[in-house]
Amino acid sequence: MKTLLTGAIAVILSTGALMASDFKGMIDSIDNANKTIQVNGNTIKVMPYTKIKQESCGIGWDSDKKFVDLKQGDFIKVGLAKNSQNMVAEKIKIKCVKNPAY
Repeated sequence: MKTLLTGAIAVILSTGALMASDFKGMIDSIDNANKTIQVNGNTIKVMPYTKIKQESCGIGWDSDKKFVDLKQGDFIKVGLAKNSQNMVAEKIKIKCVKNPAY
């Protein structure tokens, strides 16, 4: 039983099933050709089905955006696709930063 449990944990770790589901950070760079963004040193693939929203900042409702609307320096929250070995964005929310620290 112990061997079976150890094997199951190894399979879960190797498939990326325990990968964090979301995190926040600033966009360091954007690769338009490969449709990827760099956030906190991580390369994240943005797929055609990735939902991208701009936070309303207290005025109205969040608005739908596209990959071309992402900008270097945007502070975002990324929801990652589950069970993916690579970092693939399922959703991205561009956060409202009214009073940045720097």
